[in-house]
Amino acid sequence: MNFSILLPSSKSIVIRQMMAHFVQTGDLLPLRGGECEDVCVTHRALKVVAESAGRGAVVDVADCGAACRFVMALLAVTPGRWLLTGTPRLLERPMEGLVQALCSIGGRITRVEEGWRIEGCALRAETLTVDARQSSQFASALLLIAPEIGLRRLELAPADIPSKPYLQLTRLCMPAPVEIPGLPQPQGPLGRSGDWSAALFWYAHALLHPENSYELLDLSLTSAQGDAVVAGWFKELGVSSEETERGVRIAAQRPRQNASLRLDVADHPDVVPVMAALAVLLPADVTFLHTDNLRYKESDRVGELAGQLSPFAEIRCTDNSLCVKGKERMKWPQPPYAFRTCNDHRLAMAFLLFGPEARLDDLGCLRKSYPQLPDILQSDM
Repeated sequence: MNFSILLPSSKSIVIRQMMAHFVQTGDLLPLRGGECEDVCVTHRALKVVAESAGRGAVVDVADCGAACRFVMALLAVTPGRWLLTGTPRLLERPMEGLVQALCSIGGRITRVEEGWRIEGCALRAETLTVDARQSSQFASALLLIAPEIGLRRLELAPADIPSKPYLQLTRLCMPAPVEIPGLPQPQGPLGRSGDWSAALFWYAHALLHPENSYELLDLSLTSAQGDAVVAGWFKELGVSSEETERGVRIAAQRPRQNASLRLDVADHPDVVPVMAALAVLLPADVTFLHTDNLRYKESDRVGELAGQLSPFAEIRCTDNSLCVKGKERMKWPQPPYAFRTCNDHRLAMAFLLFGPEARLDDLGCLRKSYPQLPDILQSDM
């Protein structure tokens, strides 16, 4: 059967465009219908900043890490006394590199139990150094306020940071280039903005259901999104990709059982949950390299995947890798299969690949990035 699949807009692109526009103009871009929760959270936060500049207010970014980091930088240069807060899990996620960079140029940021108290003030820095080992979003946050602080050169320490494609997305949204030594200025335009992290689910679904073909709407094979790399990965597994007027059409041959892949996910951390579940379901051998930052996402993704997939696969973990070796189904436990999503949208997407035999404790977390997915799966597919 042939299916046309509605993909969400890339929240990575939309949030960056929203932030860059606000910094440059002071105005909010309008929300489009059907946007995911992370985009809505960011929009609400910017609305509070716009309405409370000069006074300050509580800015709640829920569990959106991008909004927390980007808005922190914005509040540091916006007059007022602010409290930046969010969910307990968000308050545990890394922020130190960004805080240190902002404070090094006079930022007034104090960690408190509820989050971060920020006294916004004028900051200037033509050159700035940031430790972005834990998240490229630290560097993106500083780029987004570049027009406010006069930033012309951003130095990364160390130079080889994770998730560089996301940093390049930020640079494509900026009105003027900021030099980053060792990282060339990317070339635009951004083009179609269907979300490649969401498209990954359908690549895996196609491989598990080779009788179907899927047209993924508003997607481009030449996208600047880092996760567009999955088209090449899945070509090795037998999934073809063809650009159409409306998006990308994908179709699979018979699944390659016992396939073996080694994937460096330093720049592609969001692909790990779905690819790990796919390794179980094929079955296949997949080794993920550079997984250390996955422990600081909406959940400890390495720990949760290792624990919850262990009945179906041999799992080996190190400090910076995860190996999933799928077993034959005759060695699986009897269905149904109970999974905990841990309020993590990427885990929910991964476990949904198990189909009707999966019992997920909560699908509400999919509002964060792909709210339409449960309805699509419950349709005539």
